[in-house]
Amino acid sequence: MPDTTDVLIAGAGPVGLMLAAELRRDGVDVRVIDAHTGRTFFVKALGVTARTLELFEDLGVVHEAIDAGIWLTGADAYRDGELASSTPVPREGLPYGALSLAQHETERILERALARHGGRVEYGTTLIDFAEDADGVTCNLQSPDGAASVLRCRWLVGCDGARSTVRRHLNVPFDGDRYPQTFMLADLDVDWHLPRGPMIRISHSAAADGRGAATLAAVPVRGSPRRYRMSIVLPPDDAARLQAVAAPDFAEIERIMLPVLPGGTRLSSMHWSSVYRVSHRIAAHYVQGRVFLAGDAAHIHPPVGGLGMNTGVQDAHNLAWKLTLAARGLAGRSLLDSYEAERRPVGLDVVESTSRALNTVLAHGEVRPAMRETQLLVGYRGSPIVADACDHLAPELPAPGDRVPEIGGLLEDFIGHRQRLAAHIGHARHTLIGYCADDTGDRAAASFDAVADAWRGALGAASNAVLIAAPGTACNASEAYRVLTDSAGEFAGAFGARSGMMWAVRPDGHIGFRSGDCSAVALMAWLDSALGGARRA
Repeated sequence: MPDTTDVLIAGAGPVGLMLAAELRRDGVDVRVIDAHTGRTFFVKALGVTARTLELFEDLGVVHEAIDAGIWLTGADAYRDGELASSTPVPREGLPYGALSLAQHETERILERALARHGGRVEYGTTLIDFAEDADGVTCNLQSPDGAASVLRCRWLVGCDGARSTVRRHLNVPFDGDRYPQTFMLADLDVDWHLPRGPMIRISHSAAADGRGAATLAAVPVRGSPRRYRMSIVLPPDDAARLQAVAAPDFAEIERIMLPVLPGGTRLSSMHWSSVYRVSHRIAAHYVQGRVFLAGDAAHIHPPVGGLGMNTGVQDAHNLAWKLTLAARGLAGRSLLDSYEAERRPVGLDVVESTSRALNTVLAHGEVRPAMRETQLLVGYRGSPIVADACDHLAPELPAPGDRVPEIGGLLEDFIGHRQRLAAHIGHARHTLIGYCADDTGDRAAASFDAVADAWRGALGAASNAVLIAAPGTACNASEAYRVLTDSAGEFAGAFGARSGMMWAVRPDGHIGFRSGDCSAVALMAWLDSALGGARRA
C-alpha cells in the first residue's frame, strides 16, 4: 500500500512553505517535497508588501520577518545625476509599510513555522509524475538516494516554479513571452553619498562619449549598513557575452555598474551575482481536477514593484483555507474551483501591470510606487462565492469580496487597551461580525445571538463571532462571542454600519457576505452556496 496524505506540495520556496505552514497549523496532513538538497541563501525576491505582512501576522511570524528585514522608506529616482522624484512610503494609515526581506530569510521563517506545527520539508525528493482519479492523485516520487516510492494524496499543489513539473504534466499552456533584455544582479556593499532607506533607481540618457542609456536599481538589504541588491539592464554587447555566465565575477560587476553609479561610489564584499532574462507568462488554468498551481508555476512577470513572491504567497493563503475546509468535509468542489476564479484575475493583472511598468522603466527610467503596490486593494467582488444582501449602500464601502480595512479603537470590558479588528478575524476561521447601536441594541444583540448559534452549528471550530456596539449602547456580555465597543466610531464610519447589520468574513480577511439584518436563513443560504453544499452532507 502506498503512503497517504491529504495534500502533497511540490516545491518548498516561500509559496510552498506558506501553504504548508497554514495547512499544518489548521490540522491538515501535508507532505512537502523539493528537488533541491537544501535551501539556498541568495537574495532573490526581496520586497514584502503590506498585504503579505498581514498574512504573516495571521500565521504568527510577522515580528520575525520585521526583525530579519529593513523597512523601505520610499523610492528615489535619479536621472542624469539629478534627483527626479522622491516618493515616501506612508508612515501612518496602513497596517504595515514595505519591508526589504531576503528570500532566504522568508524561507527560513516560514520553514520554522512549518516545523512548529509538526511539518518538515523532504529535500532532495523529486516528483516524477502523477495520475489523478475520482478519489485522489497517485504520485511517483524519487528520494535523494534514487529510490522510487508511491504517495497517494487527495490534492496535489504545484509550487515548483516557472519550470513547473506539475504544470508540464497537466499540459496547461503557459502563455506569454520573454523580454529581449538581459539583467545583471549583484548582492554587495556600496559606499556612496545616497541616503539609506529608499529603494534607489538611477538612469542615464545616452552619453555624448558613446555610452548608451542605462538603468540601475538598488534595494537595501539587512546585514550591513552598506549592503544592497543591485540590478542593471545590460548593454547588448555585454548581454551577448555574459548570457552563458551563471555568476559574473566582481571585476565584471564593477566594470558595468560603476559608470552608472554616482561619482566616488565604491563597491565591495560581493555575496553573489547572476545574469537573467525576464518573462511575462500566466497559466491558462490554476485548477485542473484535484491539482492546483500557485506562485511562479502559475504566473511569472517582471520584478518591477517586487510583487512576484508576494502574489504567490497570497495564492497560497487563498488556497489554504479552502483546502482546509475541504479536508474537514465542510466544502465541496465549487469552493476549491473558486481558487482559480479569484486568483487568476489577480495574477493576470500583475503580469500586465508589471509588464507596462517595465516598459516605462526601460523608456524613461522611472516608475513611482502607488497604493496598488501595497496589494491591500486586491479584492474579489464578483467572485462566485461572495454575495450581498444589502441595497443602496455607497460603492466605496467595504463590500463582499473586499479585504476588511484596518480598524482600531475597539474596546472590550476588562481589557485596558484598544484593539484592532484584525486581531479578531482570520486564523483559519470564518468570522461573523454584527453591529448594534442606540435603542435597538438589545434587539440587534438578541438577533445576533440566534444567528451566531446557527453559524457555530454549521462551521464548528472553523467559526468565530464578534459583536461590535456603538458607544453607550446597552449590550450584555456573551460567553459565546466577544463584544467590542466602537469607541471612536471608526468601524461604523468605515463600514457604513447600521444597527442589525452583519458581515461574514472569510479566513483570508475578505468579506464573503453582507446583510442589512441578522437573518440566519439568508446567512445559511449563502454559506451552503459558498461551500458547495458539502455542509449538509
